[in-house]
Amino acid sequence: MAAFQASAERCLEESHAQLCEQALIEAESLQRRASARSSYPCQTLLLGVQADLVMQQLKAGRGAQAVADLQAATRGCAGL
Repeated sequence: MAAFQASAERCLEESHAQLCEQALIEAESLQRRASARSSYPCQTLLLGVQADLVMQQLKAGRGAQAVADLQAATRGCAGL
């Protein structure tokens, strides 16, 4: 989870396509793991972050709201 958080933060800050792609790959892996564990609240939070990362790639980022979503996912998926 820590590696994903770092990748996602860098994507949201720098809007670099490769950073965002890596963060999306990590988010997909985490949300599949959350699904396998029936951790649906965590999965939902991660899906929201994935949407934020895609929007960032499209240069239509959500700024502070995206950062808040990432923080919520980090808290809601602790131990994943």
